[in-house]
Amino acid sequence: MQQNIVVITGATRGIGRHAAHYFARQGYTVVATGRNRERLDTLETELEQYGHEHAVCQMDVTRPEEIDEVVQYVVNQYGHLDVWINNAGAFAAIGPTWEVDAKTVINDLSTNIFGPLLCIQSVVPILLRQDYGCIINLVGGGTVGPFPYGNGYGTSKTAVARLTENLAAELANTSIKVFALDPGLNDTDMTRYQRESTVGKRYLPHMEQLFEEHADVPPNQAPQWMYYLAEGQLDAYIGRVVSVYDDLKALKEKAQHILENDLYTLRLSK
Repeated sequence: MQQNIVVITGATRGIGRHAAHYFARQGYTVVATGRNRERLDTLETELEQYGHEHAVCQMDVTRPEEIDEVVQYVVNQYGHLDVWINNAGAFAAIGPTWEVDAKTVINDLSTNIFGPLLCIQSVVPILLRQDYGCIINLVGGGTVGPFPYGNGYGTSKTAVARLTENLAAELANTSIKVFALDPGLNDTDMTRYQRESTVGKRYLPHMEQLFEEHADVPPNQAPQWMYYLAEGQLDAYIGRVVSVYDDLKALKEKAQHILENDLYTLRLSK
């Protein structure tokens, strides 16, 4: 029986790390990527409890040559690829749009938009050649509504939702599936920076209140929804944005209504 292979970007921390553990527990072979060598080594040791077939690769999603190396490694090592999860993200530019440091917001945009795009450019030819595969792009705060003082992040995640829909349309006559997933509010380094930094406390004071009210989701909730998508449970939602706050059963039951009314997409209402 062929082993399922999943590549997870930004897997050394937060949602990505939890996803690596979750997919390994579900029997997937995990290839975890990230920029920090020390954190990758720690994750590699952690994944050994599930078996020794897992791997970690140092990779920056803004560097095409590093992405290509990882994709080629996966093909050479395992012979195929089942799921690619574009999880790596950045959110350091907090404050009024006209005041945030340009280099910081450009880094956020580069990681969040061009990161998934560059990964897609490298991995889609492999998926087309093998005639199957799944790509899951993570969106987030600001995707479907305003995100004042987080404009770079919100704008980038909105772009990822549209990128997902466009890519799905381009691949409509193939067996390749593309989804966008809102992972919900998670307790990560990213959200701790929003709550604990001086600039975060000033411009995003509601974040601390959300955590005090326990509005954050359990660590395994986002990985579980990635798994639902990877396993084909929500194929009616290809190209659309689903959320961990959705109800899986309800989504399945109302799928036809959603398709007929073009819901779970970015649209301008008039």
